[in-house]
Amino acid sequence: MNRRLMVAAGGTAMGAVLLLSGCGGDGSGGTAANVNLSANEALLASSKETSKADTFQADLTVTTEGDGAGKIRANGRFQLRPTLKFSAELDEASRGGSAIPGLQGRAIYTGDVLYAKVPQLARFVADGKPWVKIDVNQVAQQSGFDVRRLIDQVRKVNPAEQTKMLTGSEDVRRVGTEEVNGVQTTHYAGTVTVQDALSRLDAQTREEVRQYMPADADATIEFDLWTDGENLPRKLETNVKGDRGHAGEVTVVYSEYGEPVSVNPPPADQVGTLSLQSFLGGN
Repeated sequence: MNRRLMVAAGGTAMGAVLLLSGCGGDGSGGTAANVNLSANEALLASSKETSKADTFQADLTVTTEGDGAGKIRANGRFQLRPTLKFSAELDEASRGGSAIPGLQGRAIYTGDVLYAKVPQLARFVADGKPWVKIDVNQVAQQSGFDVRRLIDQVRKVNPAEQTKMLTGSEDVRRVGTEEVNGVQTTHYAGTVTVQDALSRLDAQTREEVRQYMPADADATIEFDLWTDGENLPRKLETNVKGDRGHAGEVTVVYSEYGEPVSVNPPPADQVGTLSLQSFLGGN
């Protein structure tokens, strides 16, 4: 797997993990709070609640289609405010039906520093340490890949934005009630054009999200959303369909809303530095 594809896979996983979440309480109360809402009202209510999201856990599966079809499974715990920090694991990565060896690993972001433990990077880490500490500014200057921009997207493209995008749907409907991981939820389904979805976002966020979406004028997002009695998302399935690339499915399951997130850097004696000269030169 070339480095550009490796970076793209990581970026896809990171973006997908942060599509949607909820916050506040455990959200375990049934569906009484939203059973009388229309489907459109429920989406608006969910968008409002997710805008308060501070901490959550997300388990996701990303499946891409077309040439080089692949699959990514990851999970993570995130704190968006007052400062961003997260701990995430990439459990599975495959392309063309075959596992990508050495790509599974962990990422920790805390104190404005990114740490990664990825087997494919091991030979580029000084002193044979299992963890690498990434100076995001140095990587951007020497490789042209702006890691800080990716981190900023995590900070700015928060989970509420996905729910807000869904409010552009003109055919959303209530499917029924279902249980998701032991929590009673209301299931909604619908479609929204990428153009209408993006129109719900502010200009800056729109441009950040647009790069993950098909460029087709008639590209659509099919979605299924399960919300609990507090209008907080418990599960989201999206299927992006376009004529030219970027088509794929994302499933995210959410839990542990509002729970404290403890993210600590790895032990100092386990952390090395990334040798950019070797990494970029392929030695």
